[in-house]
Amino acid sequence: MFEIIINITRFIFILLAIYFTYLCYKLYRCKYKAVNNKKNKSMTQGSNENFYLKNQRITLLITHFLGFMILIGASDKHKLDLLILYVEQVMFFMIIWFLLKKLYTEYNYLLWNTSLYLISISFIILARIDYNVGYRQFLMAILGYLFAIIVPIFIDRFTFLDKLEWVYIGISIIFLVIVNFVGTEKHGATNWILIGDFSFQPSEIIKILFILFLAAYMRKRDKIIHVVIAAIPSLILIILLVYQKDLGTALIFFIIFISVIYISTNKPFYFLGGLSGGIVGSFIAYKYYSHVRDRVEAWINPWADIDRKGYQIAQSLFAIGAGGFFGKGLTKGMPKVIPAVETDIIFAAICEEFGNIFSILLIIIMALFFLSGIKIAKGTKDNFYLLLASGISCTFAFQMFLILAGVTKLIPLTGVTLPFVSSGGTSLTMSIIMLGILEGIHIKNQKGETNEKKKRTSKQKR
Repeated sequence: MFEIIINITRFIFILLAIYFTYLCYKLYRCKYKAVNNKKNKSMTQGSNENFYLKNQRITLLITHFLGFMILIGASDKHKLDLLILYVEQVMFFMIIWFLLKKLYTEYNYLLWNTSLYLISISFIILARIDYNVGYRQFLMAILGYLFAIIVPIFIDRFTFLDKLEWVYIGISIIFLVIVNFVGTEKHGATNWILIGDFSFQPSEIIKILFILFLAAYMRKRDKIIHVVIAAIPSLILIILLVYQKDLGTALIFFIIFISVIYISTNKPFYFLGGLSGGIVGSFIAYKYYSHVRDRVEAWINPWADIDRKGYQIAQSLFAIGAGGFFGKGLTKGMPKVIPAVETDIIFAAICEEFGNIFSILLIIIMALFFLSGIKIAKGTKDNFYLLLASGISCTFAFQMFLILAGVTKLIPLTGVTLPFVSSGGTSLTMSIIMLGILEGIHIKNQKGETNEKKKRTSKQKR
């Protein structure tokens, strides 16, 4: 009987994901499409938004419920633990929605709900792989969202954030230099700091500081000399990351740099020149780092050394192929045979058990998250916040591309995490905090629109 339930839920998960994606699209349209009749927008569109938002939350909760009921039914050791974890996570979702409603009159529900949906899938698949990993992910999500909810208040009230560019980059460089002396090696990269049983990845924190530096420095500068000045400390950071063998993060930093420079200057030459430099840098990394050569060789032909170099990517492809369109069913796959499945290869595990249709829908949801971030950037008149929102959005998009393209053998694996889905303490927390920064910029945009309306109204009365 339980086997039949698992088989049926394969299709229910997909139908729920289709409906959630549809609601994301409708909310995106309501949020950002131009409406000529503003009175009509405030009444009809407002009621539509509430309907879509309510149904989106219900869809998320049903998906989460079904996932955990299957995990509880299939578990031998952790039935009670999983039940308690499920109740705690439902309370977590409710509290987040309650706090957002109380603290902010018009928050960007599309950003928050897409991230919470991705988090809910993360909770399910990680608890399925390893209860302890799933529980730790939940704790880090609590920490991240507590920070993210208060971050918009700081963004709104602190008006000096655009004047601290050299503070941001100074702290970043000092932090990475310290890591070179006291850092601990994990997965071939010396990019972790251990304090007792607690460990964190400084480069994830520095990622936000780096975006802040570029946004602050380039907000009023677009000359070539300014690009050169911004490039010098950026290059120092990237060299330090390469020295630590954290090449995936170094690549992300490089893409952040050329993206923000291109957006601030609007000159394709810088972007194309940056890409050319990136190709040269990749060749040098291939030449001097053996694990880069191993990954490239595994990418070109994983079957040549399937027991060693090609094992991870081969197992990823097997999992994606085994899942097919509709998946094998939650708990029916073999994700644990894939090395680092909870971090680097989490998407393959989702493909295997939830199916490729479900996984494609997740990609669409991630794309809508990125587009929402870009819309927030376009909606601000302050260059600093425009570059900050653009940098964060591009970071999310490129990180998602790296992991999705890596597990499908489109590009070599880079060892980065999938935002909101992969297991990761520091990376998850920082991703959620970046969500909070986007929300803070959205709130500033809303206040700016309100003030403009008041000015227009006062002028008309005069």
